[in-house]
Amino acid sequence: MVFGDFIKNEEVRKRVIKEELGVEEESEIPERVVVTPMPFNTQFPKNFEDVLTNMGIKVNRLKIGDNILSQLQGNLLLEKDGNKGFIAFLGRGLIEFTERIRILATVQQIKDILFIGTAGSLSNDILIGDLNIPKYVIPFENVSDFYVDPTVAIPQADETLLDEIFGCAKGTGTKVHSALHATLLLPYSETTEFLNYLKNIGVSTIDMEVSAFYKISRFYGKRAVALLRISDMPLIELSKQKELSKERKETAVNAVFKIALRF
Repeated sequence: MVFGDFIKNEEVRKRVIKEELGVEEESEIPERVVVTPMPFNTQFPKNFEDVLTNMGIKVNRLKIGDNILSQLQGNLLLEKDGNKGFIAFLGRGLIEFTERIRILATVQQIKDILFIGTAGSLSNDILIGDLNIPKYVIPFENVSDFYVDPTVAIPQADETLLDEIFGCAKGTGTKVHSALHATLLLPYSETTEFLNYLKNIGVSTIDMEVSAFYKISRFYGKRAVALLRISDMPLIELSKQKELSKERKETAVNAVFKIALRF
């Protein structure tokens, strides 16, 4: 079996969708989905499943075949009053995330994708606990170019979707930005000299997945936007970061959870 043939071979496709996303039939996936490169317990409140249940939302944990992802309990298929939601953990890091966002982006009925994740801030005006919803991303990576033509698949958010999520975020009590973002290939490529260079050319936040998310989503005709919670400020001393973090982080985590549910 050649797994790369999943786009044109229905038998292979069915196996790949089940193995990587946990879904028996593609028709189970709704038009709007939420994706993250981080385990759910790092992105949502600790008791988020209890909160969902108390809201009358049926939570179905989907069993995933991948040995690493399966240890993190699987993706979520949510349902209430006939409405469905799908939240997928696609794997951390550029390579794993790129593989699975491509699989998901080929699901025909999906129209809108919301990415939730964390980012480092290079700006003194964007603090830990703030949110950044970038319109443009500078790609310091070429992994996604293996699958899509970078001259066609521009790393840019859908403007209508960005306006929608920005409006939702403004009502959460967190400070919201839409600042220039950059995606880096590897975490240990982040030297002080390179980060200062990025800051000097106007980059405010950094991560390791968003440019691939925007490029692949756009290539397959999906509307996409990224909602990034600022988790650290790498150019600031660690002791000073800790002073800023705990209360602001909790507020931001709750805000992201509310926005994902509303989406």
